[in-house]
Amino acid sequence: MDYLYLLLQLVSAIALAPLFDGISRKLRAKFQSRIGPSIFQTYYDIYKLCKRGRTKSRSASFISQIAPYVLFVSAAAMFCALPITYGSDSVLAGFSDIFVLLYLGALFRFVFIVAGIDSANPFSGVSASREGTVGFYTEEVAVICLIVVMMGAGSTNLPFITGLIQEGMYGYAVPSFSIAATAFLWVMYVETGRKPYDLAEAEQELQEGVLGEFCGKDFALIDIAILLKQFAVLGFFLVIFIPWNFSHPLLALVVFLAEVGFLYVMGVFIDNFGPRYTINYGLKRTMLFALAISCTSLALYIMGI
Repeated sequence: MDYLYLLLQLVSAIALAPLFDGISRKLRAKFQSRIGPSIFQTYYDIYKLCKRGRTKSRSASFISQIAPYVLFVSAAAMFCALPITYGSDSVLAGFSDIFVLLYLGALFRFVFIVAGIDSANPFSGVSASREGTVGFYTEEVAVICLIVVMMGAGSTNLPFITGLIQEGMYGYAVPSFSIAATAFLWVMYVETGRKPYDLAEAEQELQEGVLGEFCGKDFALIDIAILLKQFAVLGFFLVIFIPWNFSHPLLALVVFLAEVGFLYVMGVFIDNFGPRYTINYGLKRTMLFALAISCTSLALYIMGI
Protein backbone atom coordinates (compact mmCIF):
# COMPACT_ATOMS: atom_id res chain seq x y z
CA MET A 1 0.00 0.00 0.00
CA ASP A 2 2.90 2.37 0.73
CA TYR A 3 4.19 1.93 -2.80
CA LEU A 4 0.74 2.63 -4.21
CA TYR A 5 0.48 5.88 -2.28
CA LEU A 6 4.01 6.78 -3.36
CA LEU A 7 3.06 6.26 -7.01
CA LEU A 8 -0.03 8.42 -6.49
CA GLN A 9 2.18 11.08 -4.89
CA LEU A 10 4.42 11.20 -7.95
CA VAL A 11 1.64 11.07 -10.54
CA SER A 12 -0.28 13.85 -8.77
CA ALA A 13 2.76 16.13 -8.81
CA ILE A 14 3.44 15.49 -12.52
CA ALA A 15 -0.22 16.16 -13.34
CA LEU A 16 -0.55 19.37 -11.32
CA ALA A 17 2.84 21.00 -11.84
CA PRO A 18 1.99 22.27 -15.37
CA LEU A 19 -1.28 23.71 -14.06
CA PHE A 20 0.43 25.77 -11.37
CA ASP A 21 3.00 26.89 -13.92
CA GLY A 22 0.17 28.00 -16.21
CA ILE A 23 -1.50 29.91 -13.37
CA SER A 24 1.74 31.71 -12.56
CA ARG A 25 2.21 32.64 -16.24
CA LYS A 26 -1.34 33.99 -16.36
CA LEU A 27 -0.84 36.05 -13.21
CA ARG A 28 2.45 37.43 -14.48
CA ALA A 29 0.73 38.57 -17.66
CA LYS A 30 -2.09 40.22 -15.69
CA PHE A 31 0.39 42.13 -13.55
CA GLN A 32 2.03 43.39 -16.73
CA SER A 33 -1.31 44.48 -18.26
CA ARG A 34 -1.31 41.67 -20.81
CA ILE A 35 -3.96 39.06 -21.55
CA GLY A 36 -1.50 36.24 -21.28
CA PRO A 37 -1.86 32.55 -22.17
CA SER A 38 -4.42 30.13 -20.85
CA ILE A 39 -3.71 28.52 -17.49
CA PHE A 40 -3.54 25.24 -19.43
CA GLN A 41 -0.90 26.55 -21.85
CA THR A 42 1.88 24.51 -20.27
CA TYR A 43 -0.13 21.34 -20.95
CA TYR A 44 -0.58 22.42 -24.57
CA ASP A 45 3.15 23.11 -24.92
CA ILE A 46 4.15 19.73 -23.51
CA TYR A 47 1.61 17.92 -25.69
CA LYS A 48 2.85 19.75 -28.80
CA LEU A 49 6.46 18.87 -27.99
CA CYS A 50 5.60 15.21 -27.41
CA LYS A 51 4.32 14.94 -30.98
CA ARG A 52 7.68 15.99 -32.40
CA GLY A 53 10.73 13.83 -32.95
CA ARG A 54 14.19 13.94 -31.41
CA THR A 55 17.18 15.78 -32.80
CA LYS A 56 20.87 15.56 -32.02
CA SER A 57 23.65 18.04 -32.55
CA ARG A 58 26.59 16.75 -34.57
CA SER A 59 28.90 17.92 -31.81
CA ALA A 60 26.95 16.24 -29.01
CA SER A 61 27.76 12.89 -27.46
CA PHE A 62 25.54 10.29 -25.82
CA ILE A 63 25.26 12.56 -22.78
CA SER A 64 22.73 14.75 -24.55
CA GLN A 65 20.70 11.67 -25.45
CA ILE A 66 20.41 10.33 -21.91
CA ALA A 67 20.25 13.71 -20.11
CA PRO A 68 16.44 14.14 -20.36
CA TYR A 69 15.84 10.74 -18.79
CA VAL A 70 18.40 11.23 -16.02
CA LEU A 71 16.93 14.65 -15.22
CA PHE A 72 13.43 13.25 -15.02
CA VAL A 73 14.42 10.26 -12.89
CA SER A 74 16.44 12.39 -10.47
CA ALA A 75 13.61 14.94 -10.12
CA ALA A 76 11.05 12.16 -9.63
CA ALA A 77 13.25 10.50 -7.02
CA MET A 78 13.60 13.83 -5.20
CA PHE A 79 9.85 14.19 -4.95
CA CYS A 80 9.38 10.56 -3.92
CA ALA A 81 11.92 11.05 -1.12
CA LEU A 82 9.58 13.57 0.56
CA PRO A 83 7.60 11.82 3.34
CA ILE A 84 4.14 13.02 2.31
CA THR A 85 2.07 9.84 2.11
CA TYR A 86 4.24 7.74 4.41
CA GLY A 87 5.74 8.14 7.88
CA SER A 88 8.59 6.84 10.01
CA ASP A 89 6.96 3.39 10.31
CA SER A 90 6.92 2.86 6.53
CA VAL A 91 9.36 0.68 4.61
CA LEU A 92 10.13 3.81 2.55
CA ALA A 93 11.27 5.84 5.55
CA GLY A 94 14.90 4.82 5.13
CA PHE A 95 14.98 6.33 1.62
CA SER A 96 13.59 9.66 2.88
CA ASP A 97 16.77 11.33 4.03
CA ILE A 98 18.20 14.85 3.79
CA PHE A 99 21.42 13.58 2.22
CA VAL A 100 19.45 11.65 -0.40
CA LEU A 101 17.65 14.84 -1.44
CA LEU A 102 20.88 16.84 -1.49
CA TYR A 103 22.66 14.28 -3.66
CA LEU A 104 19.73 13.97 -6.06
CA GLY A 105 19.54 17.75 -6.35
CA ALA A 106 23.27 17.90 -7.03
CA LEU A 107 22.91 15.17 -9.67
CA PHE A 108 20.12 17.11 -11.37
CA ARG A 109 22.19 20.30 -11.55
CA PHE A 110 25.34 18.43 -12.67
CA VAL A 111 23.56 16.66 -15.54
CA PHE A 112 21.80 19.89 -16.51
CA ILE A 113 25.14 21.72 -16.75
CA VAL A 114 26.97 18.91 -18.54
CA ALA A 115 24.15 18.54 -21.08
CA GLY A 116 24.46 22.22 -21.96
CA ILE A 117 28.23 22.08 -22.36
CA ASP A 118 28.05 18.83 -24.33
CA SER A 119 25.91 20.41 -27.06
CA ALA A 120 28.77 22.78 -28.06
CA ASN A 121 26.21 25.56 -28.45
CA PRO A 122 27.69 28.90 -27.24
CA PHE A 123 24.42 29.97 -25.62
CA SER A 124 24.17 26.61 -23.88
CA GLY A 125 27.71 26.92 -22.56
CA VAL A 126 27.08 30.40 -21.16
CA SER A 127 23.82 29.27 -19.61
CA ALA A 128 25.47 26.18 -18.12
CA SER A 129 28.11 28.42 -16.53
CA ARG A 130 25.34 30.62 -15.14
CA GLU A 131 23.53 27.58 -13.75
CA GLY A 132 26.72 26.52 -11.98
CA THR A 133 27.10 29.99 -10.49
CA VAL A 134 23.55 29.99 -9.16
CA GLY A 135 24.09 26.53 -7.70
CA PHE A 136 27.30 27.62 -5.99
CA TYR A 137 25.44 30.41 -4.21
CA THR A 138 22.31 28.51 -3.23
CA GLU A 139 23.73 25.16 -2.21
CA GLU A 140 26.05 26.51 0.46
CA VAL A 141 23.19 28.41 2.09
CA ALA A 142 20.95 25.33 1.91
CA VAL A 143 23.62 23.07 3.40
CA ILE A 144 24.26 25.41 6.34
CA CYS A 145 20.52 25.59 7.08
CA LEU A 146 20.17 21.83 6.88
CA ILE A 147 23.21 21.27 9.11
CA VAL A 148 21.43 23.27 11.80
CA VAL A 149 18.30 21.17 11.37
CA MET A 150 20.15 17.84 11.30
CA MET A 151 22.27 18.60 14.36
CA GLY A 152 19.34 20.06 16.24
CA ALA A 153 17.12 17.04 15.55
CA GLY A 154 19.95 14.55 15.92
CA SER A 155 19.06 12.76 12.70
CA THR A 156 19.06 13.14 8.92
CA ASN A 157 15.89 11.08 8.47
CA LEU A 158 13.06 13.30 7.24
CA PRO A 159 10.13 11.33 8.77
CA PHE A 160 11.92 11.39 12.12
CA ILE A 161 12.57 15.15 11.91
CA THR A 162 9.00 15.80 10.82
CA GLY A 163 7.70 13.74 13.75
CA LEU A 164 9.78 15.74 16.24
CA ILE A 165 8.45 19.03 14.91
CA GLN A 166 4.84 17.84 14.83
CA GLU A 167 5.11 16.65 18.45
CA GLY A 168 6.58 19.99 19.54
CA MET A 169 9.90 18.49 20.66
CA TYR A 170 11.81 20.58 18.13
CA GLY A 171 10.89 23.52 15.94
CA TYR A 172 10.30 27.25 15.98
CA ALA A 173 10.75 27.49 19.74
CA VAL A 174 14.44 27.06 18.94
CA PRO A 175 15.82 30.38 17.53
CA SER A 176 18.44 28.71 15.35
CA PHE A 177 15.72 26.65 13.65
CA SER A 178 13.57 29.72 12.96
CA ILE A 179 16.46 31.66 11.44
CA ALA A 180 17.48 28.67 9.30
CA ALA A 181 13.93 28.55 7.94
CA THR A 182 14.21 32.20 6.89
CA ALA A 183 17.42 31.59 4.95
CA PHE A 184 15.99 28.46 3.33
CA LEU A 185 13.12 30.56 1.98
CA TRP A 186 15.65 32.39 -0.19
CA VAL A 187 16.98 29.09 -1.54
CA MET A 188 13.45 28.01 -2.36
CA TYR A 189 12.78 31.25 -4.24
CA VAL A 190 15.97 31.02 -6.30
CA GLU A 191 15.43 27.38 -7.22
CA THR A 192 12.02 28.20 -8.71
CA GLY A 193 13.72 30.54 -11.22
CA ARG A 194 12.29 33.92 -10.29
CA LYS A 195 13.75 37.40 -10.85
CA PRO A 196 16.52 38.44 -10.75
CA TYR A 197 17.59 34.83 -11.30
CA ASP A 198 15.37 34.52 -14.38
CA LEU A 199 15.61 37.58 -16.63
CA ALA A 200 12.55 37.89 -18.84
CA GLU A 201 14.35 39.96 -21.45
CA ALA A 202 17.04 37.30 -21.82
CA GLU A 203 14.95 34.19 -21.23
CA GLN A 204 16.26 32.10 -24.10
CA GLU A 205 19.90 33.11 -23.76
CA LEU A 206 20.23 32.72 -20.00
CA GLN A 207 17.51 30.74 -18.27
CA GLU A 208 16.76 28.31 -21.09
CA GLY A 209 20.06 28.46 -22.95
CA VAL A 210 21.02 25.02 -21.67
CA LEU A 211 18.05 23.62 -23.57
CA GLY A 212 18.91 25.33 -26.84
CA GLU A 213 19.77 22.08 -28.62
CA PHE A 214 16.83 20.08 -27.28
CA CYS A 215 13.42 19.79 -28.90
CA GLY A 216 10.48 17.45 -29.21
CA LYS A 217 10.03 14.68 -26.66
CA ASP A 218 13.37 15.44 -25.01
CA PHE A 219 12.38 19.06 -24.44
CA ALA A 220 8.99 18.01 -23.04
CA LEU A 221 10.62 15.54 -20.64
CA ILE A 222 13.08 18.16 -19.44
CA ASP A 223 10.28 20.68 -18.92
CA ILE A 224 8.40 18.19 -16.76
CA ALA A 225 11.61 17.37 -14.86
CA ILE A 226 12.27 21.06 -14.14
CA LEU A 227 8.72 21.60 -12.88
CA LEU A 228 8.94 18.45 -10.75
CA LYS A 229 12.28 19.53 -9.32
CA GLN A 230 10.83 22.92 -8.38
CA PHE A 231 7.94 21.13 -6.66
CA ALA A 232 10.45 18.96 -4.78
CA VAL A 233 12.39 22.00 -3.55
CA LEU A 234 9.21 23.70 -2.34
CA GLY A 235 8.15 20.43 -0.74
CA PHE A 236 11.55 20.10 0.93
CA PHE A 237 10.89 23.38 2.72
CA LEU A 238 7.34 22.39 3.71
CA VAL A 239 8.30 18.94 4.99
CA ILE A 240 10.98 20.32 7.30
CA PHE A 241 9.76 23.75 8.33
CA ILE A 242 5.94 23.58 7.98
CA PRO A 243 4.97 19.93 8.49
CA TRP A 244 1.29 19.03 8.90
CA ASN A 245 0.13 16.04 10.88
CA PHE A 246 -2.49 14.06 8.94
CA SER A 247 -3.00 10.36 9.57
CA HIS A 248 -4.68 9.71 6.22
CA PRO A 249 -2.19 9.67 3.30
CA LEU A 250 -4.65 11.04 0.73
CA LEU A 251 -5.60 14.02 2.91
CA ALA A 252 -1.92 14.70 3.59
CA LEU A 253 -1.20 14.61 -0.16
CA VAL A 254 -4.06 16.99 -1.04
CA VAL A 255 -3.03 19.53 1.60
CA PHE A 256 0.63 19.24 0.63
CA LEU A 257 -0.02 19.83 -3.08
CA ALA A 258 -2.24 22.80 -2.24
CA GLU A 259 0.56 24.30 -0.13
CA VAL A 260 3.17 23.74 -2.83
CA GLY A 261 0.91 25.28 -5.45
CA PHE A 262 0.23 28.28 -3.21
CA LEU A 263 3.95 28.90 -2.68
CA TYR A 264 4.66 28.42 -6.38
CA VAL A 265 2.06 30.97 -7.40
CA MET A 266 2.91 33.42 -4.60
CA GLY A 267 6.42 33.65 -5.99
CA VAL A 268 4.89 35.54 -8.91
CA PHE A 269 4.05 38.48 -6.64
CA ILE A 270 7.68 38.87 -5.55
CA ASP A 271 8.74 38.25 -9.14
CA ASN A 272 6.72 41.17 -10.48
CA PHE A 273 6.94 43.68 -7.65
CA GLY A 274 10.53 43.05 -6.59
CA PRO A 275 13.55 45.00 -7.85
CA ARG A 276 15.28 44.08 -11.10
CA TYR A 277 19.01 43.42 -10.93
CA THR A 278 21.58 41.99 -13.27
CA ILE A 279 22.29 38.37 -12.42
CA ASN A 280 25.71 39.05 -10.85
CA TYR A 281 24.56 42.04 -8.80
CA GLY A 282 21.37 40.30 -7.77
CA LEU A 283 23.16 37.19 -6.55
CA LYS A 284 25.85 39.11 -4.70
CA ARG A 285 23.35 41.44 -3.07
CA THR A 286 20.78 38.88 -1.99
CA MET A 287 23.11 35.94 -1.45
CA LEU A 288 25.20 37.83 1.12
CA PHE A 289 22.09 38.45 3.22
CA ALA A 290 20.98 34.82 2.93
CA LEU A 291 24.46 33.56 3.77
CA ALA A 292 24.68 35.89 6.76
CA ILE A 293 21.30 34.66 8.03
CA SER A 294 22.25 31.00 7.62
CA CYS A 295 25.60 31.53 9.36
CA THR A 296 23.77 33.32 12.18
CA SER A 297 21.55 30.28 12.69
CA LEU A 298 24.61 28.03 12.78
CA ALA A 299 26.33 30.30 15.28
CA LEU A 300 23.24 30.30 17.51
CA TYR A 301 23.13 26.52 17.40
CA ILE A 302 26.78 26.29 18.39
CA MET A 303 26.04 28.61 21.33
CA GLY A 304 23.14 26.34 22.29
CA ILE A 305 20.41 28.85 21.49
